[in-house]
Amino acid sequence: MTIDQIRTILANGAFPGRSQPAELVETHISWVILTPDFAFKIKKPVVFGFLDFSSEAKRKTYCEEELRLNRRLAPEMYLGVLPVGGPPDRPSIGENARPVLDYAVQMRRMDNSRQMDVMLDHQQVTPAHLEQLAAVLAPFHRQVVITGPLVYHPGSHWADFAELYRFRADMEQQLGPSATEKMKHWRTVLPAFLEQHAGRLLERARDGFWVDGHGDLHTRNIFLPDSGPVVFDCIEFNLHFRQSDILNELAFLCMDLEARGAPNLATTFLNAYTRYWDVFPDSADRDLFRFFKAYRANVRLKVALLEMRQHPSEKLKTQVGRYWALLESYLIVTP
Repeated sequence: MTIDQIRTILANGAFPGRSQPAELVETHISWVILTPDFAFKIKKPVVFGFLDFSSEAKRKTYCEEELRLNRRLAPEMYLGVLPVGGPPDRPSIGENARPVLDYAVQMRRMDNSRQMDVMLDHQQVTPAHLEQLAAVLAPFHRQVVITGPLVYHPGSHWADFAELYRFRADMEQQLGPSATEKMKHWRTVLPAFLEQHAGRLLERARDGFWVDGHGDLHTRNIFLPDSGPVVFDCIEFNLHFRQSDILNELAFLCMDLEARGAPNLATTFLNAYTRYWDVFPDSADRDLFRFFKAYRANVRLKVALLEMRQHPSEKLKTQVGRYWALLESYLIVTP
């Protein structure tokens, strides 16, 4: 699909349900058409180091996997996978759209005013919301603990982190030459930290602290309706991002809350979660958690830089600065 075809679908109301009002939301990997009744998510034909949506067959497979995985935490939200097809100049979304050009994940439309990031902006998120979220996530995580042998090496965390170095020119442009100097320092410090803690990381993997989790657990992927938290949009396109130490999973949400100026809510969540599952049985685990928060700030920084390449904006520039500052704050105290 192309952006022009997506806009044609939007303009013609060529999808199930009521057609107006409708809007298009675009990310670096997908287009999402929001209608009064539904959301239709179509994957962009893109290839990055962490995903490959280059063919129709791959996009179909990942749509089906997205449906399967997200029904674990949001079964009433994720409805199915629909064809996108018809004449290339007048495509539509629906069971009878032929010939098939692509695929869309169909979701029930949620109240966007109850999205956690929006509620944070309006200071509507309370400690009770975070306690409810912990009560949803901890039992889920206990159900998806990975058993059996794991193919894992702690150096893989450094490999993921080091992808940031591919954006060195972008960061120097946005943040100045001091960013390059800081990254030179991290190239020495972080591998040494991971080597120092390799034994504990492997021990945690053996002791049942690895989960086939969400993989993208931040506030934009959580709704907080009165009926209870709904967690959606988990990672389907990269097993490595979704299967990890539970500290890595939880660090994403805590980092995001801290990035949004709500460290007290991050603490509330973590305290509530550990009442259900003690994920810090060893003193070294707190150091690992701080590293994982840096790792997740690194992820959000890379996403912001990718989006800056596609659609530069002051908002994204602010995000780049925010995640960089957070990354620095976590790594200043890393041994």
